[in-house]
Amino acid sequence: MFGVMGMILAIAITFGSFVSESEARLSSNNRRAVVLEAFYALRPSHDGSCDKTIAGNCVSNWNYLNNDWNAYNTVKSFSAYYPCFSSDWAYNYEICYTGHSNASFYINIATYGYYGTYGRGGQCKYFANLILYRSGSDQSSLPTYSVMAQNAESDMSKTIPGDILFSTSVPHTAIVVEIKSTGLDVIDANYITDSGSDQEIIARHLLTWSQLSAGGYKIYKGISYYYEPYVP
Repeated sequence: MFGVMGMILAIAITFGSFVSESEARLSSNNRRAVVLEAFYALRPSHDGSCDKTIAGNCVSNWNYLNNDWNAYNTVKSFSAYYPCFSSDWAYNYEICYTGHSNASFYINIATYGYYGTYGRGGQCKYFANLILYRSGSDQSSLPTYSVMAQNAESDMSKTIPGDILFSTSVPHTAIVVEIKSTGLDVIDANYITDSGSDQEIIARHLLTWSQLSAGGYKIYKGISYYYEPYVP
């Protein structure tokens, strides 16, 4: 018995800690569930606010990735389209192994889920897919940017909270959480940085109409709930 328990404990230590099961769905409305899940990634109160900022932008204060280790790994294994976007490439048995000792993340999400005191979400598309999966609104894999571009809306005036924005030129993926007169309020990963690159910090910030136009952003229409309304 002790040997079995010791093995279980060793596994737990290897992956950092025991983590929770998937959280309860935050709304019965698919779009609202996505928005609330994105808020949850900022901080557990999932109210859209924050207690940490970078240059006036809200950033995550906790290890969202390690909160649901099963979801993290499930989404990471979804598709050959983007297994590298989970940033797990520090060891030679990882599919996206780079051979560099300074890979942005390491094998233990209990520690690499943080950049300093900020919560990290992996690369932008992986993070968006993780939000979709954990929200329960769409648990399929996001395709390549070229495939997304074949099923997209370029008129930003048609944006609704819960939409998935993407740009093939930046490239970038983000989740719309609020429509503002000056642009779109989004939550994403690996866009807002603390004077560096590939820090993969989860953040809430504004993409102005001019930024959206210059970046060639579009709305991905392949999400299962795309034609559904947003009900707060």
